[in-house]
Amino acid sequence: MKKMRLLWIAVVLMVCGAFVISCNGKKVEKKPIKGILDAPVGQVNSPDCVEATMGRHVLDTNYEVILMDTLSDVGVWSLVRCAEEESSDGFGLVVVHNGYATAFPSIRHGNRPIARYDTASGNLWFSGGVIEGTGVLTERPYLMRFRENGSTFIVTSIEPYDMQQALCKELMYSVSGENVTLYNGDQEFAKVTNSIKDMGGFDEDAVWIGEQLTYTISGNDLYVHFTPGVKFVVGKVLHYEDMPTISARVNLNDDGSFTLSELEIEK
Repeated sequence: MKKMRLLWIAVVLMVCGAFVISCNGKKVEKKPIKGILDAPVGQVNSPDCVEATMGRHVLDTNYEVILMDTLSDVGVWSLVRCAEEESSDGFGLVVVHNGYATAFPSIRHGNRPIARYDTASGNLWFSGGVIEGTGVLTERPYLMRFRENGSTFIVTSIEPYDMQQALCKELMYSVSGENVTLYNGDQEFAKVTNSIKDMGGFDEDAVWIGEQLTYTISGNDLYVHFTPGVKFVVGKVLHYEDMPTISARVNLNDDGSFTLSELEIEK
């Protein structure tokens, strides 16, 4: 009897152990992050008043300074209005170098444009909002250079859809209860706990990017910043309250191709 009892105990322990191993060894279901933009944003035609105003070649009070580098004689202005009560709808950029003004009526600068000139490389970087709204800011960066006569030309830019798709390939996610975990390859990248309790739980496709996609420039280095949004069963609006903002260095080539590196969570 004693041997039988010991045998049963051994069997029970083996079953329990197998159960624990099964639970601990359960494979996490990683899912690809989805992109809000379902097609390239493209170039949108500027309002007729923008073309007419910029055709006067006068940098008056309708413009605002984005960059004024007096040492390099480089200035960048955005057109904010065509007339006192006529908006430019966020279109119109003027670059001045060595006294030569180049107008870009079709470039959209949006509400928070940035520009930086790197003297070592001769690169002029510009980024402006192409999609803006409540909780939405998607930007497009441009790489520009100067000709010998001082005029400015666009080398290349990054279509927001292309950047979105590249970022979607960098990360995956999993959902467990109220936790969302982001992965960079096989490595756990970030883990957050949902604090929103009245939206009916996570949607089948829970994590999306594309609505918050911005850029910064440091010297001659371009960085992209994005915040994944969470979709719930109730409503179609993405929520960002608990999600981290992530940055990556963008290595942009003259032909428009680019790679991403140094992916990290912002402090």
